[in-house]
Amino acid sequence: MAELGFIAEQRGDARTARAHHLAGYAAARETADPRACALALEGLAGTCALTGHHAHAARLLGVATAARDSVGRPLPRAESGDVDRISAAVREALGEELYTKELATGRTLEARDPGLLENL
Repeated sequence: MAELGFIAEQRGDARTARAHHLAGYAAARETADPRACALALEGLAGTCALTGHHAHAARLLGVATAARDSVGRPLPRAESGDVDRISAAVREALGEELYTKELATGRTLEARDPGLLENL
């Protein structure tokens, strides 16, 4: 689901990307796997960035990072291409100061909280 979402996002199809990442997030919440939740949230951050919701995207990236850190499994460098691309776009849109602030806010939130997806 994540890869289909990333492909749709890169094609500019926010609706399809959102649908794939929301399905992935629902499945991840069922398994209670923080890394799976993180992947879905990273994808949703890309969708948010695509639709101009950059602050929300930065918060989702922060939540995803915290989820990965909670199990001692940071995003592997070999798998970071999509997240790096999304992070760069969000950072450019927000500026470094606001990006850092929103990312830090996201790190205080819980990855399995359905409220993260309000207003998507």
